[in-house]
Amino acid sequence: MKLGKRYVGMLVVFACLFFFIGLAGNSDAADIKIVSINTGKVFEAHPALKEAIEKFQTQAGEMQKQIEGIESEEEKSNAQMQMQQQMRELAMNLQEEAFNKMKEDVQKFAKKKGYTYVVDQNALIAGGKDITEEVIASFEKAGDSSEKK
Repeated sequence: MKLGKRYVGMLVVFACLFFFIGLAGNSDAADIKIVSINTGKVFEAHPALKEAIEKFQTQAGEMQKQIEGIESEEEKSNAQMQMQQQMRELAMNLQEEAFNKMKEDVQKFAKKKGYTYVVDQNALIAGGKDITEEVIASFEKAGDSSEKK
């Protein structure tokens, strides 16, 4: 009877072993391509960030002109505080919008190149090809082609 339980236990172990080997053999692990980017550098090079900065500067200039027209020091002080709050909110919104556009473009680039995962280089300890410069070049190329239109 003890031999029977031992035999069944070994069969279970072998069945599990073959199951996991079969899963590993059928997986597409060889098709997984992990690459990394310097997210900060890519974001700084993205056209959406440059557009956001220009938009921010334009709106800040317009608000500053409005404040300069106020003669009362108290009203001017209140308007400046209000402007600072609005500018903080605007900056956050524009930055988030620009980051999302950059992220979308990186995803399109990764799909086009067949990359499965793109991670920040600071999150990757080993492995993964750094494609920072390729991604930045793709932004520049896209910008060149849109300017020709």
